[in-house]
Amino acid sequence: MGKTFRSTLVGCAAIASLMLTGCAGSSNAGAPVDGTVPKVATNAAGILNIGVDLTYPPYDMLQDGKPAGFDVEFMNAVAKNLGLKASYTDTRFAQIVAGIKSNRYDVIASTLYISAARAKEVDFVPYFQTGNSIVSLADGAKYVTAQDLCGKSVGVVTATVIADIMPHAESDKCKENGKEGITVKEFPTDPEATQALLAHQVDAQMTDGAVAKIAVEKSRNRLVLSSEELIYPIAVGIGVSKGNTAMQDAVAGAIETMKADGSYKDLLAKYNLEPVAPEVLKESLNRK
Repeated sequence: MGKTFRSTLVGCAAIASLMLTGCAGSSNAGAPVDGTVPKVATNAAGILNIGVDLTYPPYDMLQDGKPAGFDVEFMNAVAKNLGLKASYTDTRFAQIVAGIKSNRYDVIASTLYISAARAKEVDFVPYFQTGNSIVSLADGAKYVTAQDLCGKSVGVVTATVIADIMPHAESDKCKENGKEGITVKEFPTDPEATQALLAHQVDAQMTDGAVAKIAVEKSRNRLVLSSEELIYPIAVGIGVSKGNTAMQDAVAGAIETMKADGSYKDLLAKYNLEPVAPEVLKESLNRK
């Protein structure tokens, strides 16, 4: 994934100014884990239950039957810093926000892109930024930019930000330029969208840059990463229930601790990810 932005993750005070998180403490945190008193209350004492869609490698996946990937490694570190044991609830992405609203888990850590619409449903703690790439058939047309997809069909994952952008804002640009709009076909998971592309059911696939890279590597030379730079750079956030400032603050504090000890930088580098640039965060919050 490209190194377009190198700004560090905005700190607790900066996030507060953007109405994402504050810097207050919490109490009534429940039972200790391994002799450590938890720093925040959770639904189950001593456990940080995390909602995640484990069909989204390299961020979220099952490896040898166990949760793995960037989000899992990141949240294991967050939970440890909070004196909690991490537990994961595998939930398909389209239902993941509904799950936290019904208290199925304490937080969402599932590469949840920040947008104005989602900020009305959950509160965010930004933790990295990413963008999207276009996957094309190796023996077909190569689509480099989003505008190259005008008049074409594109496979995307249901309930993602691009599932809204492509048929609306991007298609509006197509029509302004005298072209046809983009036909978006939604799939529950990225592997299903990839299979649709291989079966010629769609002309291209658009998905997160790191996910796209994995899909191409596993395709046995049938697919190519045709875009040359990340499309729609966007901030990604850990989601907490609206108004749960104690959890929001606790998670933000844990990330600050990870930054201080170097583990934050090392983990992002391992997955070729970037800290959140303030301008990308601001733009993400303005996206519908």
